[in-house]
Amino acid sequence: MAAATATEIGTEFRKTEHITPAFTSIPVLDLSLAKSQVTKPEFLSKLRDALVMVGFFYLKNTSIPADVEKSFVERAKAFLDLPTEKKLEIDMINNHREMVDFLTPLPAPGPEEPVYLNVQGPNQWPDESAVPGFRCALETYLTAVGRLGDVMKTLVAEALDLESTALLKFFNDPPRNKVSLLKYPPPRSLLHSTNGVEDTTCDSQGVGPHKDGGFLTFLLQATPHACLEAQNKSGTWIPVPPIPDTLVVNVGRSLESMTGGVCTAATHRAMLRYENFIDSKGNFLGPRFSFPVFQTLKLDLTSADLSSLKLPSHIADLVRDEKVKSDAEAFFAKYHLQSPGKGIFTARLTSHPDVGRRWYPQELQQALKGQQEFRS
Repeated sequence: MAAATATEIGTEFRKTEHITPAFTSIPVLDLSLAKSQVTKPEFLSKLRDALVMVGFFYLKNTSIPADVEKSFVERAKAFLDLPTEKKLEIDMINNHREMVDFLTPLPAPGPEEPVYLNVQGPNQWPDESAVPGFRCALETYLTAVGRLGDVMKTLVAEALDLESTALLKFFNDPPRNKVSLLKYPPPRSLLHSTNGVEDTTCDSQGVGPHKDGGFLTFLLQATPHACLEAQNKSGTWIPVPPIPDTLVVNVGRSLESMTGGVCTAATHRAMLRYENFIDSKGNFLGPRFSFPVFQTLKLDLTSADLSSLKLPSHIADLVRDEKVKSDAEAFFAKYHLQSPGKGIFTARLTSHPDVGRRWYPQELQQALKGQQEFRS
């Protein structure tokens, strides 16, 4: 089945004759069910529905130790609360890769290798005295999520009625995992009220509609703000509020591409509405903290590699002639079909043009030109 193509700006469709019933809530999956041969079929069935029909799910009983998660959250928040000048020491404009992102350690690419491989390499770390224990806590958490990701590779394959090892060849060993540390300030209406009256009409978009570029994303919503929303296949936005002791897992463009669109990379966004920063008792919640871990395929996979995965016909038929509406930027879809590295690199350039202008001016100019032509 062909991957999604664009028929209008910001909207992706698959060739269609019917519309699959759209989800109205995000399913909750219990990973502990996968550990028993008695309950594993139930888990795989629910996982298949979540991957194909939704593209999002909550995952509980992840086996990530509570103390590992707690230590990571405390130190990640402490880092993000540092003075701006401290955080700017590792701002990605001072480096040709990432900003407030930390990756599984992988060798930096050589000068003759494709430029898109520069989205990997050694991390920049803040001074240990700034947030004692930060590096250890982050690396321990990233390792724990990496182990979860290894489990999910097998379970995704089994949910699609493939051999359990069918997806392993698409990943590096160790795989490229990236954790992003995100802090969303409250809307200005909360910070600059007059006469004690808040302007509730001033909504703010924290992150616009988009699809993640990787295989799966494992999101830890570290505060109770209900800002995250996922778009169902009919185009309706569905809330994804935090649920204690779960991770939010969503399908990325790479998994969508390698399954020919069978697995759904659901469009999502973060909305910084006034009411999302106030609890049920009217108390101010402060800034929102969000920590996604992105599980990535080999960056140098080719379109032939991605299309080499053959799904059983009864799985492919689950979304045959299906229509999907998405408000995500459709321009990036073709790059993810060519190579995960090209897709991720192009999205980073256009999202952070200040970095592109400093390190990759020619590539940025080409990407922006292509994006503008696509929109017109």
